[in-house]
Amino acid sequence: QTMVLRAPAGTSEGDVVTLLQALLDHHPMLRLRADADNAGGWTLSVSEPGAVNAADCVQVVDELSGEVIGAARERLCPGAGRMLAAVWARSAAQLAVVIHHLAVDGVSWRILIEDLNIAAAQHRSGQRIELPAGGTSFARWSRLLAEHARTPAVTQTAEAWRDVAAVPPVLAAPQPGRDTYATAGQLSARLDPETTRLLLAEVPAAFRAGVQDILLIAFGLALAEFTGATAETPVGIDVEGHGRSEDLADDVDLSRTVGWFTAKYPVALRAGGEPWSHIAAGGSALEAFVKNAKEQLRALPDGLTYGLVRYLNREAGLDQPDPTVMFNYLGRVTSGTDTPAQAWLPGEELLMSAPALSMPMTHTLALNAATVDTETGPCLQASWSWATSVLAEADVERLSGLWFDALTRICAVVRAGGGGPTPSDIAPARLDQTEIDLLTSRYRVADILPLTPLQQGLLFLTDRTGGDRGPADDIYAVQLTLTLSGALDVDRLRDAVQSVAVRHPHLVARFCLDFDEPVQIVPADPQIAWRYEEFDSAEAEARFERLCAAERAAIFDLDSSPTLRVAAMRCGADEYRVVLTIHHIVMDGWSLPILLQEIFAGYFGQALPAPVPYRRFVEWLADRDVAAAQQVWAEVLAG
Repeated sequence: QTMVLRAPAGTSEGDVVTLLQALLDHHPMLRLRADADNAGGWTLSVSEPGAVNAADCVQVVDELSGEVIGAARERLCPGAGRMLAAVWARSAAQLAVVIHHLAVDGVSWRILIEDLNIAAAQHRSGQRIELPAGGTSFARWSRLLAEHARTPAVTQTAEAWRDVAAVPPVLAAPQPGRDTYATAGQLSARLDPETTRLLLAEVPAAFRAGVQDILLIAFGLALAEFTGATAETPVGIDVEGHGRSEDLADDVDLSRTVGWFTAKYPVALRAGGEPWSHIAAGGSALEAFVKNAKEQLRALPDGLTYGLVRYLNREAGLDQPDPTVMFNYLGRVTSGTDTPAQAWLPGEELLMSAPALSMPMTHTLALNAATVDTETGPCLQASWSWATSVLAEADVERLSGLWFDALTRICAVVRAGGGGPTPSDIAPARLDQTEIDLLTSRYRVADILPLTPLQQGLLFLTDRTGGDRGPADDIYAVQLTLTLSGALDVDRLRDAVQSVAVRHPHLVARFCLDFDEPVQIVPADPQIAWRYEEFDSAEAEARFERLCAAERAAIFDLDSSPTLRVAAMRCGADEYRVVLTIHHIVMDGWSLPILLQEIFAGYFGQALPAPVPYRRFVEWLADRDVAAAQQVWAEVLAG
């Protein structure tokens, strides 16, 4: 992999050597050595700091060229421990850094550039170069992967991966001996800044997906149109991801670890069958497709597990060939337009494509994409490479246009208000997409949750459909009355209660009984019901009783009324009565002190810690072994 960096003014060859030496000494993977063992495998070792001399890695030239960078690539040799080569172009003050892919991934480049700037600032000021401590070592990460590969959670994914890997390729395989990286076709394209901006923010938020998900879905759609795939024909794509799954262990921190963590796994998208004219028109057809494709991706096992099953658990028998089409999104590569003038900055000359070497191509078509900063703003840059025995440049130009067109149409859907949750977003609630869309048409939905067992009991007891009970009969509409003496800022009190509802939006949830299982809808814009009145002291008590009764009656309909209401009444010069009405279905007794503490903290402007989402408890509860619990309690209550 190659990165071209623009050096600060006044940088000398000696500075370059000093800074590269600091990187070599600080990051062990840059000193990696690969030796063949007697069993036909490889042993990786790391030399001590100082063992690799940066001066031996740097070539000085007047200006950069493809030939010069190619020669630097040829100097790399993992067997000899040469993982890094650099070319310093004096006239242009540019540094091309070439590092073997065994030692770095896309995230590693960001770490290296950050450390390069830290070292440069220290070097300029005459300080000793001391770079920030790294996180979890690559060696420990490798051991964790080997252990994780043998766990049941991973081995059980083998069957699912076999099904995905069995999907027939959409393009013919590269021809051995003919299709190499030296003969591969190359094409670069760039999306406009406005569409890129939407793809980085609004579109993923609207569909509750990652940027890579949206890019991959649009690519699958374009590939299906390009190859003529039908609704019954899945499109197989080899996907690369960052692979830094820090949840593998509690104390894993890979934010500053340099190495190749990349996870590679196949996906199979059913992306065909929809006429391109419908896609080009945008609207509901395209919105439905994006949601369906997102659910297909979510149904796959964690992408990290594919490599574990295939390479660290050989008895799983996962040995099918990879898809012939590859997709890789490298994320955003910032050029540091807001950084100081003395900073080292990556240029737009980021070389994402494979070098022109005589190695056989691993994929017929490869799409490497990244978001790069330009003078007009961030732009999505696509680098295409392909086997010329299978595809012509005109073919890839058409496919590139289809991909950009699909991305532009998805952005238009979001601009028109499209998007919304899908079934995987609301699990453990069990609704299909049609039911979810019905709810989102009636409410502004932030989340949809199932009811806990006791909530189901309360809902059963408060259900009016089977009788003629009214609001006064609902004993679960509870009230707390506060008498406050002294000056009261009523608006500030209302804002304090509203802030509590924003922190805990499930307190104003709506409850829907229209489906097989009842659900609670957490609103996207949680609002309390607020009421303020002023009464003469002579009639305050009677009017306050009527106010309380009206507040209780107002939360009678759990599907249409806020379940948290606050009413304040001024009944004297410096005397106020405040009544909180809340349905027991959204709050237990233990929650009341928390609620009051947060209201008064908000009133007095005190900071509060981040709230724990109620969803976390609901998910924990849904993960319990109900069958085992039933068996235990049946034994306890026997007789």
